Amino acid sequence: MRKIQIGELLPDITDNFEKSLRDCIEKNKHRREPYFILATADWYNNDTEMRVVVSPREKKPPMMLNTMCWRVDNKTGQLKELWVLPKDAPIDPSVEFDGVEESLIKVARHLPILYN
Repeated sequence: MRKIQIGELLPDITDNFEKSLRDCIEKNKHRREPYFILATADWYNNDTEMRVVVSPREKKPPMMLNTMCWRVDNKTGQLKELWVLPKDAPIDPSVEFDGVEESLIKVARHLPILYN
């Protein structure tokens, strides 16, 4: 069996995600009050199947890793991106972990997430 390369997979994932987002917006165009769209994508079935889940929400969801969130206002026609958060970095099981230093949490609380 031929292995799929990242360069081949990315356009399919992007198209699938864009279609899911457009479908969600279309199905909710009747809403008069602003609402939120929460999206996530992850691997299933032993990392062989990528699933994209896009769902409308009445209230702003909490910020969670591996999610994207938008605020939609049909009255003004605005779609505003609120956040795009990466997946949590995997931790090597051989590394001993003794918690997170409290001062590090305080310093990191308001830092932006940067992408290369």
